[in-house]
Amino acid sequence: MKSILLGFILLSFGVYGQKKLTGVIKNKETNLGIDAAQIQIIETGDRTYSNLKGEFIFEGNFPENIQLKVGAVGFQTEILNFSFSNSNAIEIKLTEKHVDLEEITVSTGANVMQNKSPFHVETRKLSDLNGVATMNLGEAIAKIPGVYQSSLGNGISKPVIRGLQGMRVVTVLNGLRIEGQQWGGDHGMGLSEIGIGSVEVIKGPASLLYGADALGGVLYFSDEPYAATNTRSLSVQSLYQSNTQGGSVRFLYKESRKKLRWLFGGSYSNHADFQLPSGKFAKNSRFDESVLKSALSFNGKNSVHHLRYAFNATVTGIPGHTHDSLAVFSDFQVTDQKRKYELPAQFFQNHFLSFDNKWFYKSSDLQIFVGATSNRLIEYDEKVTIPSLSMRLNNGLYSMKWNKKWSNSSKLTIGIQGMAQNNANAQNASDILIPNANTFDNGIFANWVYEWNRWILQAGVRYDLRILKSFETFEINNPITKSYSAPNAAVGLVYNTENFTFRTNISSGFRAPHLTELLANGFHHGALRYEIGDVNLKPEKATQLDLTFEYKNEHLALVVNPYVNYITNYIYLQPIDSFVDGIPAFNFEQMNAVLFYGSDFGVHYHPHFAHNLHVESNFSWINTITQSDSSISLLPPSRLNTSLRYSFNAGKKFQLKDFIVQHTFMAAQNKVAFNELPTKAYNLVNVSLNASINLKQTISLAIGCKNIFNEQYIDHLSRLKNIEMPGMGRNFYISLNFLINQNIKSNKL
Repeated sequence: MKSILLGFILLSFGVYGQKKLTGVIKNKETNLGIDAAQIQIIETGDRTYSNLKGEFIFEGNFPENIQLKVGAVGFQTEILNFSFSNSNAIEIKLTEKHVDLEEITVSTGANVMQNKSPFHVETRKLSDLNGVATMNLGEAIAKIPGVYQSSLGNGISKPVIRGLQGMRVVTVLNGLRIEGQQWGGDHGMGLSEIGIGSVEVIKGPASLLYGADALGGVLYFSDEPYAATNTRSLSVQSLYQSNTQGGSVRFLYKESRKKLRWLFGGSYSNHADFQLPSGKFAKNSRFDESVLKSALSFNGKNSVHHLRYAFNATVTGIPGHTHDSLAVFSDFQVTDQKRKYELPAQFFQNHFLSFDNKWFYKSSDLQIFVGATSNRLIEYDEKVTIPSLSMRLNNGLYSMKWNKKWSNSSKLTIGIQGMAQNNANAQNASDILIPNANTFDNGIFANWVYEWNRWILQAGVRYDLRILKSFETFEINNPITKSYSAPNAAVGLVYNTENFTFRTNISSGFRAPHLTELLANGFHHGALRYEIGDVNLKPEKATQLDLTFEYKNEHLALVVNPYVNYITNYIYLQPIDSFVDGIPAFNFEQMNAVLFYGSDFGVHYHPHFAHNLHVESNFSWINTITQSDSSISLLPPSRLNTSLRYSFNAGKKFQLKDFIVQHTFMAAQNKVAFNELPTKAYNLVNVSLNASINLKQTISLAIGCKNIFNEQYIDHLSRLKNIEMPGMGRNFYISLNFLINQNIKSNKL
């Protein structure tokens, strides 16, 4: 690995070449220059801003042929192809538009606008999702249609996409697949929002792009852009939340030169037990989190290279933990709020390292990606000297992709991906949930995109192989070696007009049984279950049909997105109506077929008569058809999210920016599995007021209140539902963000 990294770095620094691009950004209607338009070279990530006359300039190492992403507030974003061999100057005209929902998608690997992607990809800027401050990253993404969170208090949150979660959802950070014991209901994502600019959601099977396990969907997190060329910036943010008497402090420093760009930052969060609407507190729901983040990017003559590292350490309590078969639920709701950790508690450490390299040629490019993740989980149950669980999951990944473009209308991508994974238990742990084992993945794929007039066709095939091997006798099972393989395919079609987009795709995926599903035979205290596996489980296979209808004009955007997802050999936990030392027992079993179906609806309205008002609303509905009433638990209820934002843009030095009101209606869920509790409907209302102080530097201020009416509710996906633990009560917050920008003198770097 060290030799490969050194070779890439030497190759990068050994090739030099300077290019210069100048241009002007104009209003298409008035032909006047547009100030503060953002221009970004997609291939390298370089970006700059236009001046008062709309003029801009790029100098540095760039590929011969590039794509420019150009956007400005109040204008429609454009993607343009540019070749240095034809010109070194360009004029770009943007169309005024009040409602612009089109963002470039990164997760599909095509770097195209959303309306040209055959896959329906939900793209959201993290700043928009945090218009009203959130407690964690899982809460923020749960505002996206079709996306929910399954939580265990505030410190542990797992994403749920169209009713599927855990090992059926793949999380990716800048191309690096995140592995962190997703099989556990009490294991979170291990990601912090510091430095993350946007999240993209692929709903449904995505094995063509991301291999085995991407059965329910993919969450793709992308870092925010580097600083503009020849500038540096420092952002310092503090956030206080009254409910938990806690908050977070973050900083992020960024600097960009002509060829070299880098950033580094960190954050610390600490929260005491959260307060319930009754005034009591959820016992042992406290947590704290420390994060470090860094990135370095360099442009060669026709190449770009990104080296990234992130570290996350979390200590979180396990609310609702008990060994008592006659537990009294009221015992978990206490009158004292505490902050210092006490047993039981979990200690997580995550390391994420990746090296992404791309070389550009006349009509093709080659991408080589290598990465590694390490997840350490220690759980102390009754003693601080002996951990009940202690395991480390090390993961190495690689991918190689070659993109060949025959013309602007035809593109072929072929590639290989692989993963080597090792799970090791510490010898001093009192319990072992899964054995020491290795997992190996390898896949090969091809994808073709063809564009003709208003039509875009995409078709791809893939073949994956997974090998599981355990090393010792575990419970009553001998060591096992198993291999699983499957072909997968995806076909998508897009039709575009000026105001209408129709998109349809059929995709398949597969997921091999996990070690815990095959070999488990013990207590899983964090999930409050005794689990029993089955070595004869078969791989799950899914096929999804997804349709999207989009209409948009100057003031209105509508989206209707129905789908059906047919899964065979569906693996689930079946309660067996017995207890082991007070803990309910469950078998891992398999159903021949399950049909998930539903739809997401969205509307964004910007009325002409109220120029400063934006109304956004989305509705998600999910249902299933099974051969038994006991196969699907934690099925998300129907949900309606509505947001009203009024922009003031009043004042100069002190600017009142906007006022936001968010309303969430969560319907009752009465379709439950055997022994699962139903939940009642509830309403939550949040408000936020955002302002800024514009002196030499900018200070942003946000104040708000979540659950303003102190509604008492129980989320259906909460892991604390079984102990009748309500969600968090009223929560006031205040946030300050200091942003310092500075130009730096141009140099060779």
